Amino acid sequence: MPKDFLNNVVSEKATLKDVLDRLNQGALGAVFFVGTDKRMVGVMTDGDVRRAFLKDATLDMPATRFLRQKFTSGRANASHEENVRLLTDEIRHLPILDAKGRLVDVLSWAEMWRMPIMEPVLAGNEMKYVMDCIATNWISSQGPYVKSFEVAFAKYHDMSYATATCNGTAALHLALTALGVGPGDEVIVPNLTFAASANAVIHSGAKPILVDVTKNYWNMDPAKLESVLTPRTKVIMPVHLYGHPCDMDPIMALAEKRKLFVVEDCAEALGAEYKGKKVGTFGDAACFSFFSNKVITTGEGGMVTCADASLYDKMMVLRDHGMRRGRRYWHEVAGFNYRMTNLQAAIGLAQLEQIDRFLASRRKIAQHYTAGFKGLPGITLPPEMPWAKNIYWLYSILIDEKKTGITRDELVRGLEREGIETRTFFYPLHHQPPYRSSDPFPVTEALSARGISLPSSNGIKPGAIERVCKDIHEKIEHHRVMNRALKATVK
Repeated sequence: MPKDFLNNVVSEKATLKDVLDRLNQGALGAVFFVGTDKRMVGVMTDGDVRRAFLKDATLDMPATRFLRQKFTSGRANASHEENVRLLTDEIRHLPILDAKGRLVDVLSWAEMWRMPIMEPVLAGNEMKYVMDCIATNWISSQGPYVKSFEVAFAKYHDMSYATATCNGTAALHLALTALGVGPGDEVIVPNLTFAASANAVIHSGAKPILVDVTKNYWNMDPAKLESVLTPRTKVIMPVHLYGHPCDMDPIMALAEKRKLFVVEDCAEALGAEYKGKKVGTFGDAACFSFFSNKVITTGEGGMVTCADASLYDKMMVLRDHGMRRGRRYWHEVAGFNYRMTNLQAAIGLAQLEQIDRFLASRRKIAQHYTAGFKGLPGITLPPEMPWAKNIYWLYSILIDEKKTGITRDELVRGLEREGIETRTFFYPLHHQPPYRSSDPFPVTEALSARGISLPSSNGIKPGAIERVCKDIHEKIEHHRVMNRALKATVK
């Protein structure tokens, strides 16, 4: 039950403006009319309001002129299951009435049905491998699946070494520490990224230096790197954001010229390609995340890949409390406990076996979304540069309020009412207390304010994508009509 459903209740004397105000304030997409005896007499949805304005209605008109007096309602003395069965694609907000016809509750579609932004698909050998762990009692980090997962992951990237970790942030911290990053050093990080990229730098004792991103593909702008270099710069950390690779050639050329390390943050881009080569194969080290919303998952988990044997050896020692295998309880350095469990690795190995199918699925998802938005002005679709292969980790778009008539946040709230989960773009790092900077980052700010990511699970069905696209079309059209009505009233 939405606790604030009373915000969507109005009297019979309400005007269309009152209805609009309630729709904007409430958490539902409908307004319920009650008489002086508190009996419910009708309902108006945002669609009803839109149709009223299309018939040249004005804001000061009585809403009852357009009231839907015949409506479906549930009964307070009926079972929850009986009332739920009344919800349909057309009836998404069901008023629940008592024996006297008074509104006592509202059952919302969004409470009963959710489309998550991302959820894992565990349809391979996950159960088989996990049960093997349990049957053999190898459930901690000392188990064969950890090594098997590392070997398979390194092979997938055609890299010499892979080191499994407990999560992606630990992978970044491990790589930076093994490269000798510490107090007094600086690491260049894009301003538009998840905070883990900068946090790992801070936890290594160094300072993240922020750089703006590009308008074209939303990643670190190579043209701006020279301007932030100082004698203390030690690492460039390109983040392959939302599944699209960075432009690696100029980044690597600058790193070689200035003798800098490159640590790729590939948390959101497993399988993405730059000029036919997988991300995670360019820098001195590359870090991946297997959180539950990633392309493959271990629940929590991460991985570091590299080609250098010495770096790999350092990471293996640091990962396990600073101990080298073969001399237990002798600590060469003050290391970390960043190990992945055998249970996690078992799931990861099973997930990796399905990686090609997952990536193919994501491209089909992107194609369905792109087709669904065809002809809709004001929507910028996710980029894919000629030199890139985007894996569309999330299908992310930009909303132009001037062309759509709706703000990004209004669209988010509207989709939430329909049970559709979305995710806004990351806040600019330089606005947040731990990383605050007074430097201008105009591209990051523009993207952050307009960006929204849509449901993109590996297993999402075309029908669900069509529903998201349909709802977005409807909400944009609704706001266009409302805005025209408001302008006409002002005149």
